[in-house]
Amino acid sequence: MQYDVYQLAGGQLVLDLQSDLVDVGTRVVAPLVDKPRAATQLPTLEPVLFADGQELTLLVTEMTAIPARLLGRPITNLKAHDYTVRRAIDLIFTGV
Repeated sequence: MQYDVYQLAGGQLVLDLQSDLVDVGTRVVAPLVDKPRAATQLPTLEPVLFADGQELTLLVTEMTAIPARLLGRPITNLKAHDYTVRRAIDLIFTGV
């Protein structure tokens, strides 16, 4: 579901960005990485989100579609960061 966080088989955390109204067998996701690992010059494009007391940077520039079957069970949901996530997506596609 949109805004759910998943841990992939290799350990990578990803945020599901795709609307739940679109069911095509894949989900558009973006990596979440530990804040210190991410060096950003544009905080709007790579926002820091808080999940379960942890600071994670969303790498919207690395979003991709993956088969939904690879996601498994969500570990948390970041719906509370809806506005911040949408701003990052808007910036990458529209420049605003």
